[in-house]
Amino acid sequence: MLSLKRKTDEVGALTPNVIGNKVSTPAVTQDATDIEETTMDKDRIKGSAEQAKGAVKEAAGKILGDKKLETEGKTDKAAGQVQNAIGGLKDAVRGK
Repeated sequence: MLSLKRKTDEVGALTPNVIGNKVSTPAVTQDATDIEETTMDKDRIKGSAEQAKGAVKEAAGKILGDKKLETEGKTDKAAGQVQNAIGGLKDAVRGK
């Protein structure tokens, strides 16, 4: 019976697929250590999300003429920028 599951070697790397007498290899491979090097601090991710949320609130406030919503948006954007900066400092300390 033909198995459709991907097999891994002892290190966890994907092994080539054998289909008939042809061998196919994965198009993209990534070493597990590369993932650690490319991950951002969670504060940077949350800060960016907060900035985006603030931008949406600010734009909605301007469109609707709602000063309170517009101010909330500006506040959220500023808080997101601070949180993003904190995450950037953490990344810098870790050497990323």
